[in-house]
Amino acid sequence: MQKIIYILISFSFLFCSCRRPGGSLPSSTPVFDSAIIVAERLYDSGSKSEALRLIRSKHASLPGLGLDDHLNYYAYISAIYERDYKDYDKCIELADSMLHLLWKSGQINNMPIRHIQAINIRADALYFKGFYNEAYKAYFAAKVLATANEDPCAVSMYSYHMGMILYRQQKYRDAAGYFKQAYGEVMNCVENFTYFYRRQEILDNIGLSYEKAGMHDSALIYFNKSLAYIHSSYNKFPAKPVSVYESAEAVVYGNMAESYLAMGKPDTAIGLLEKSIAVNLKRGYVNSDAELSQVKLANIYLKQGRQEALKGVLYAMRAELDTIPDAFVGMQWNNLMYQYYTRGKDSLSACKYAVAYIKQNDSFQASNKLLVASDIAGTMRSMERQHQLSLLEKEKEMRDVYLIIAAIIAIMAIVVIFMILRNSARSSKDLDKLKGLNQEIGSQKGKLENVLHELEARDKDKSRILRSVAHDVMSPISAIAALADILLTEGGNFTGEQKEILELIQEACGNSLSLSNEILEAADTIDPRSMSKENVSVNKLLHSCIELLSVKAALKGQEIVVGYEQPDVAAIINKDKVRRVIENLLGNAIKFSFEGSKIIVSLSYNDGNVLITIKDTGVGISEKSKKGVFDMFTESKTYGTLGEKPHGIGLSIALQVAKAHNGNIWFDSEEGKGTTFYFTFPGNL
Repeated sequence: MQKIIYILISFSFLFCSCRRPGGSLPSSTPVFDSAIIVAERLYDSGSKSEALRLIRSKHASLPGLGLDDHLNYYAYISAIYERDYKDYDKCIELADSMLHLLWKSGQINNMPIRHIQAINIRADALYFKGFYNEAYKAYFAAKVLATANEDPCAVSMYSYHMGMILYRQQKYRDAAGYFKQAYGEVMNCVENFTYFYRRQEILDNIGLSYEKAGMHDSALIYFNKSLAYIHSSYNKFPAKPVSVYESAEAVVYGNMAESYLAMGKPDTAIGLLEKSIAVNLKRGYVNSDAELSQVKLANIYLKQGRQEALKGVLYAMRAELDTIPDAFVGMQWNNLMYQYYTRGKDSLSACKYAVAYIKQNDSFQASNKLLVASDIAGTMRSMERQHQLSLLEKEKEMRDVYLIIAAIIAIMAIVVIFMILRNSARSSKDLDKLKGLNQEIGSQKGKLENVLHELEARDKDKSRILRSVAHDVMSPISAIAALADILLTEGGNFTGEQKEILELIQEACGNSLSLSNEILEAADTIDPRSMSKENVSVNKLLHSCIELLSVKAALKGQEIVVGYEQPDVAAIINKDKVRRVIENLLGNAIKFSFEGSKIIVSLSYNDGNVLITIKDTGVGISEKSKKGVFDMFTESKTYGTLGEKPHGIGLSIALQVAKAHNGNIWFDSEEGKGTTFYFTFPGNL
C-alpha cells in the first residue's frame, strides 16, 4: 500500500506549469525562469538540497520579481518540502503565502489556475498530516473552482486525488475508476513534460489498483501501456535527463513484479525487481522506490527459504535506510529481520526485531485507521449537496433581482411613455430645433470619438511595439545570462581571463535586461486606480535601498550618508514602485558623482507630506539638458563619471510613479557642482 504514496504524490507540484494560459496579467521574468531551469538540473542530478538553496538565494536577491515569479517560487519549493523533507507544515505555510499574494494583488479571480494550485498544495499537506476531512473539503473546493473555470486539466487533479484516497482505503476497483477518469481528463491538456509524466503515472496507478484487486491480467495491460508511453516519449523533451525516464520505467517494473508473482512466476518477478532496484538505486533516481522493491524481493526470498539471498538483500536495505530513512520500509525491514533470525533459530535476535516491528506496525496501523474508516463517499455526497443548495440559493437570489429589475424597467417605461405624450404636444418648431441640436451634438461627438480612437490606437501600437522589441531582446539575452551562470557555477577549470570574460557577459546581459525591463515598464501607463498599495515604513524602505546600493557606491569609493532623518514616517504606497524611484535617484547620484565623494540622503515630514532628498556633488545638469530630464527617450543624456551608459527612461517612469501617489519630483542643479533631487508624497507619522 505504501508504494502508491510515493508514486501518486511525488510529482504533483514539482512540475506544475509555471505559465499562465494568456491575458494581460503580470508575467514571470526570464532571469528567474533561468534560475528555475538551473535548479531543476541540480535536482534531476540528485543535488536536491543544492537546488533548494539556489532557488531560495535567487528569490531573495533578484530585483524586480513579478507576481508569477513569487508564485512559481512558492509552488516549486513546496514540492521539495513535501517530497524530500516531509515538512507538511511548511507546505501549508507556502500555500497560504500563495493565496495571500493572489488576494493582495487583486488577481485571485483572474488567475484561477494559480488559485487551484495553491488549494491543492494545501490539501495535500493536510492529507499527509492526517486531517482528512479538511483535506477533502479543500480538494472539493479546488474541483468546484476548476469546473467553474471549465478547465479539465485542473478537474483531473480532483479525480487523481480521489483515486489515491480510495486506494489507501483499499477500495481498489473504485480507485481504478477514478484514475481512468483522471486519465481521460488529462488527455485534454497541453503536450508538455508535466502532463506526459502525469499520464504515464496514472496508467501505472490503474495497473496498481487492478493488481491489488486481484485482476492481474488487467494490471499487466496497464503496466505495459505505461511502459510503452514512456518509451515513445524519450525524445520529446530533450531538456530532461534520461534518468527521469529510466526511473519511471523502473517504478513500473517493480509494480509488474507483484502481478507476475501472484500469477505463479516468481523467477520473472525476481528479474523485474532486480532490474528496478539496479536503476533506482543510482544517484538522482527514485531511491525510495528502490527500497520498496528491496522489500518485495526479500519477501520472495523468505518464502523460497533462500536465507543467504535474503541476508544479502537485508544488509543492502540497511545501508540504504541509513542514507534514506523511511518509516514504512524500516518497519518491513524489522519484520524481515525477525523472520530471518527465527528461521536461523536465533531467538534472542528475533525477539529484538519483533518488538521493534510490533511497535512500528501499531503506530502505522493507528495512523492509517482513521483514513480507512473515513466515509469519503458520504463526505463527498454531503459537500456536493451543499454545493447544489448553494447554487439554488444563488439562482433564487438572481430571480429576485431580475424581478426587481423588471419592475424598475416597467416604471421607467411608464415614465418614458408619459414624457413622449407630453412632448408630442409641443410645437413642431421646437422639435425641429431639438433635432438640429441633437444632430450637431451627434456630429461633434462622432468627430471626438474618431480622434480618441485614433489616439488610443496609436498609443496601443507604440506600447505593443515597445513590448515586442523588449521581449524579443530579453529572451536571447536571458538565455546567454543563464548559460554564463551555468558555466560559472558548474563549469570546469577556467582561467582567470575566461572567468572575467564570463562575468563581463553576465554584467552586459544584466544591463541589457535592466534596459528592457525599463522599456516594458515605460510601455505601460501607470494607473493609480489599479495600483495596489499598503502601509509601509518609509524609514525601513529608504534604509533598504541605501544598503542595497552602498555596494555599488563602494566600487567608486563613494559613501552614502544619511544627513537628516525624521523618525517613524509611514505612507500608504506601492512599495515596489516607490522603491524603484528611490533606487533610480540613488543610482543616478552614484553614476554622476566623482570617485571618493559623498552622497547625502535626508528624510523629513511636514504638513502630511514625506520629503526624500538626495544630494550629490557630481557633474550636475547643464542648462540645455534641464528641460528634457523627465522626458521619455530624451536626447539629453549624460554618461557617468566612469563612462556608465545612461538609458534615459528611469526619471520619466519615476515622475509617473510620483504623480500616481499624488506626489512630485523636482531638482536643483549646477553644472560641475552637483544635483539635489526632491521626491515627495503623502505620508503619516
